[in-house]
Amino acid sequence: MPKIGLLVCGSNASNTGALTAAAALKIITRCKDIAILSLPSLANQIPRQIALAKKIEKLIVVDGCHNECAKKILEGLGIKYDAYLNLEYDLKIMKSGPFTTLDYSEDDLTKVEEAIYKLCN
Repeated sequence: MPKIGLLVCGSNASNTGALTAAAALKIITRCKDIAILSLPSLANQIPRQIALAKKIEKLIVVDGCHNECAKKILEGLGIKYDAYLNLEYDLKIMKSGPFTTLDYSEDDLTKVEEAIYKLCN
């Protein structure tokens, strides 16, 4: 069981959703005690995934935009989290809209990765 769980939007339908997914993959490559939880499984209330999310020592939620999808799913399940990052609110990376998956820079990716990394430590 990893010590830290990341629950990221990861939608890949927009630039900010893609950034959350790409940064999370970089983080788990960099840090061995961190894992990504399945947002679709939690949204579908899969009991095993809910149990895993509740067992994680530290849970970090990362949303790409003002819709706060990952956060709302956890709150709907009554699962508490330890830290929250929203790319629009906290990093001023604005969502470009639908179908903008690759509309971000390497600087944006580095900024998101570092912000998540700080929350993990």
